[in-house]
Amino acid sequence: MSPAWTIFKKELKETLRDRRTLLIMIGMPLLLIPLILSLATKVATSQADAEREKDVRIGLVDHENGADLIYRLERRKDVIINKTIAAKDFKTLIREDSLDLGIVIAPDFDQQVSEGKTGGIEIFYNSTNDIPYDRIYSTIEAYHLEVRNDRLALLGAAPELVEPTLVTQTDVYTQRENFGKMVGGFLPYIFVIFCLLGSMYPSIDLFTGEKERGTLETILTIPASRLQILMGKMATIVLAGVLSGGLAILGLYLAIKFNPEVPSVIQNIILQILNPTAISQILLLIIPLTIFFAGVLIPTSIYARSFKEAQTMIQPMVIVVIIPLAIVATLPNLPLNSVTALIPIVNVGLASREIIAGTVDIGLFLIVFGSLVFLAAIGIAVCIRWFGQEGNILRS
Repeated sequence: MSPAWTIFKKELKETLRDRRTLLIMIGMPLLLIPLILSLATKVATSQADAEREKDVRIGLVDHENGADLIYRLERRKDVIINKTIAAKDFKTLIREDSLDLGIVIAPDFDQQVSEGKTGGIEIFYNSTNDIPYDRIYSTIEAYHLEVRNDRLALLGAAPELVEPTLVTQTDVYTQRENFGKMVGGFLPYIFVIFCLLGSMYPSIDLFTGEKERGTLETILTIPASRLQILMGKMATIVLAGVLSGGLAILGLYLAIKFNPEVPSVIQNIILQILNPTAISQILLLIIPLTIFFAGVLIPTSIYARSFKEAQTMIQPMVIVVIIPLAIVATLPNLPLNSVTALIPIVNVGLASREIIAGTVDIGLFLIVFGSLVFLAAIGIAVCIRWFGQEGNILRS
């Protein structure tokens, strides 16, 4: 039996015995993601429902105009109108959540409408919460259509007279493609970050931890080469990272599948997205990416004198990973092309977005995969060189 395989089994067994590593590697992706998603969905749904059920508080300045429109608003049971508030106070009161909307009817509104012209209505609202605006706008739109149709009736004209064109919208993207393009930039956060976190603690424990416990020197005395020892430990770290990333995807699937708060349309789209082909393609990217992570984590863990020092040195790496993913998430139109396919981490986010949308180009996918394999090879070479230097291993 290969010494590297023996070391791999030994390190894997010890890793699975460590509760902290199990929590990061298995507990967090499998339990934390469904919990967060469930809570977020419940909070968002309850807030939206509460916003739709509560009365809409409107500040109204009518300048003694628009009686018909005001009557339409007043007869609604879900509206509370306050005519004592000055228009200059609308912005402040809406920001303070003391009002939902402010409506100002122009002083010449009735005259303009009676003369067949356009009467002015100004609506103050909070764009971060447009539910009250949508609820009230339907009443204003109904008034608008009635006045327009009355005018056309006086002219003896049909409503089609002012509708010279009929626009039919045909979306060239499917629901899955649209949804994938929208959320595909954020989903890589889940599995990439968990790949990094899942490999981080085993890396620190298998090198810095061994150094602290005084067992690293003992392992070096066994009848195995430095390369075999390194490969056994590195395989354990990579497996932990890939397993953590894979469980993150599984956790997301379970959170969507068994969460009744998620609309059925969204459930169906996500279940289409998380199909075996898409998952296998994402995992194919995760493996070399995790090897690259290990290529950075292992030398750092070897160099560190203590567990705390290793954590301090490795933590900035999380920021380095998050920033490129944030770029992908905030720039939804950033394309996957022959240039971006070569940018580390960014290429994973972009390729994952295309995979999720079902529009990935196989040629660009292979470029991304090839660049990750190249980085993984560099990571392995750095680890071999670093682990082969006595001063790094025995540094204390």
